[in-house]
Amino acid sequence: MVKSLDPKKIKSAQRALEVLEFFSDARPTATVMDIARSMGYPQSSTSELLNCLVSLGYLNRDRDQRTYRPTARVAVIGSSVQPELFRKGRLLAILDHLAEEAGVTVTLAHKVGMSVQHIHVVRGGDAPADIDASAGLAASSAGKVLLATFDPVLVRKLVHRINAEAPEGIDRICAVEFGEALRQVRIQGYAQHVDGDQASLSMLVSQLRDAHALALNIHGDRAFFEANKDWLLQMVRGAIARLNNPALGRSLEAETIQPERRSA
Repeated sequence: MVKSLDPKKIKSAQRALEVLEFFSDARPTATVMDIARSMGYPQSSTSELLNCLVSLGYLNRDRDQRTYRPTARVAVIGSSVQPELFRKGRLLAILDHLAEEAGVTVTLAHKVGMSVQHIHVVRGGDAPADIDASAGLAASSAGKVLLATFDPVLVRKLVHRINAEAPEGIDRICAVEFGEALRQVRIQGYAQHVDGDQASLSMLVSQLRDAHALALNIHGDRAFFEANKDWLLQMVRGAIARLNNPALGRSLEAETIQPERRSA
């Protein structure tokens, strides 16, 4: 008989991970109330959780300022995962540079179940700061570029599942048309998506054969994307090329002509 998981333990684990993900370059420290209000947690249980993370070595506590910040232990949690990209590579630095140079929000995403999850977000210039943590596979450029690596038979099965689980009032996806769209993504090497006045563009990050697929994505104003598509494509391709060949440095951007305005 399979032992069922304790919902309380699952919730505690989820909250611990959410607390660690709460911190960022723009938010290096936080108080108990900062986290409790942002996450919607009770203050008492938040304080208890933070103290636990301090005792485990994942957070430091400044008693005078009553603030917390992550320790180096957090930085090395995933150091063994795809070390050529993360521990030994320049991936995160390249994402920072792309966001700064192109004036767009840059994300790194992967597939989780039937959704795309953005695991790293870098805001550039006046680009939108709020990016949904996850999105549907068929309703995002990241999802499309990731699905383009799948066998067409599996894609059809996924489309049928997406249609079956879609709520009332949501248009169903045509498997044939979607399959053709993914074929075009494979040919051109990138995917695009438009949602209202916002747009996104995605490419695969080159990795080892058995590695979990990752997508590099840029997000911004639709009018800006339409006016500067070729330049943005060149910027993203340059970032991917530097991941494959660090010796290229920044020379690829130096050869591009930057638009006079980076926002509509």
